[in-house]
Amino acid sequence: MVEFSTNAEKAEYVVRSIDSGKDADTVARELGYKHARSLDVFMRREGYYKEKGRNNYVPTSVKREDGAPTKANPSAKALTVMALYKDKQLTPKEIAREVGFENLREMADYMKSKGFVWDTGRSNYVPEKVIASEEPVLNGITEEVTISESVEVHAIKDYLLLLQYLESRKEKLVQLLESDISGNLPRYVVPGVFITKSVHMSNQLDQMIRDYSAENNMSQRDIFEIALIDFFKKYGYRREVEVLLTKTN
Repeated sequence: MVEFSTNAEKAEYVVRSIDSGKDADTVARELGYKHARSLDVFMRREGYYKEKGRNNYVPTSVKREDGAPTKANPSAKALTVMALYKDKQLTPKEIAREVGFENLREMADYMKSKGFVWDTGRSNYVPEKVIASEEPVLNGITEEVTISESVEVHAIKDYLLLLQYLESRKEKLVQLLESDISGNLPRYVVPGVFITKSVHMSNQLDQMIRDYSAENNMSQRDIFEIALIDFFKKYGYRREVEVLLTKTN
């Protein structure tokens, strides 16, 4: 079953399908209706009526200046204009030239003569009947805009929650971002008197230290200093380490 984001798109699909040669029963089945009568009810609700001469639906227009009711004619040219706007591949001026108009004013006048007006919310032309039926429901905001804004508000709230979480982990993030991940080891100038300290460790870990020292032309003392300072900074002695490193011999 064909699906659409709005009823206006669905109605336009019906008109295009019947123009292309499909009968109303076929289109009705494509859209999930049991018979063409249900499709007819939908189209009338969306502001269309069935024109006998064309055996297709056309949107009901507003009255002419003389007060007589007129019917909008969704010609192939008008439908092409709306389809190009929907594709969003061309600028308005390019659309006008593509369909054969001299300028935007000429295209706008033509669309109005066919019973279509510009809808800023959809960025496209729609039947005037549709615009008339979409009266503001909340302080001048249409229902469609209200739903859209509601979604945006929820999205903003989600971002705020994320920012709050990041703020609560600020110190950890700073440590991660400031840590050297390029492979270049930090070098610290540690003040104080140097002493000898015996440490028991696995012979394999000892060999790893010796190999790293030789391969990187680095003393074992520097390896232990870097390891211990980074350990204290990571596990609760960051302030003490910062104080230590700011001292002078």
